[in-house]
Amino acid sequence: MPVPIPHKHHDEINETGYTVIRNFLTENEIKTYVAATEAVVEYAREGKWPHVRTRGKQFPPWPKNFSPDIWGISGLLHPDLPQNLSTPFHDLYANDKMLAVVSDILQIDKLQISMELLNMLINPLTDFELDWHRDTIKPEVTPEQEQQELLNVEPFAGAQFNLALTEDSCLIVIPGSHKRLRTEEEREKTVDPSRRKEHISGELVVDLHPGDIVFYNNNILHRAKYDSTQKRLTVHGSYGNVVHGKSRAKGVLQHGVAEWLPRLEPKNEQLEMLKQKLVDLAKEFDGVELGYAQEG
Repeated sequence: MPVPIPHKHHDEINETGYTVIRNFLTENEIKTYVAATEAVVEYAREGKWPHVRTRGKQFPPWPKNFSPDIWGISGLLHPDLPQNLSTPFHDLYANDKMLAVVSDILQIDKLQISMELLNMLINPLTDFELDWHRDTIKPEVTPEQEQQELLNVEPFAGAQFNLALTEDSCLIVIPGSHKRLRTEEEREKTVDPSRRKEHISGELVVDLHPGDIVFYNNNILHRAKYDSTQKRLTVHGSYGNVVHGKSRAKGVLQHGVAEWLPRLEPKNEQLEMLKQKLVDLAKEFDGVELGYAQEG
């Protein structure tokens, strides 16, 4: 008989839209990944890495690196990132502990998990806030369109996470909003450009301490607030359910991963397994213009 897959985190995400695991990393693991992320941040702020999230712009495509005032770094598994900088993240992304949680959330065996994205969120050099949004449903859609899109989205097609290596209180969410239409207040504050950073009734700040991880449904209403004086080192990534790859294609491939994926040489067998799932998805959409999930 197959061993049942735990479903604690699956159930929590289903109910509230997110799940927090405290002390996911050991003290030694935190030290290892702090050193690894700090090295990448230094490399990117010096202008040596083009794949960054520039302050002032929320969604891709981002301009090539032209300023140290950045709030994110993309492509931690990218083969053009020097090997000494990228190798630690091969282990982080594909280790047994991480994949066990993803299996719980997606309710699949780890052999059905697909590689998606692995990036980093950091403090910009000047304060910056993201608007309220869902990752794959545009704010201007009508209630009817929103309802249809929510119905069309398989809630466990993928698993998205923030793994904090420093104190992190940037992420703000509306619990339960991943499976319902926006309220009148939420619609106003996601559509009106002058109100997209205002407080929304029921909002919750996800406070993470070093070593904590949050997984969340990417269509929960959420935003982020970046304090330039508060050091942030947070690994941000996602995994896919191979059965639902088509529904994840735009959100993943919009980041340009298909361009470098064939050159990725995984440092462990599990990452090789994850990579092949994404290779197959990229081939399926080769030459297809998918566009971008959001604008801004």
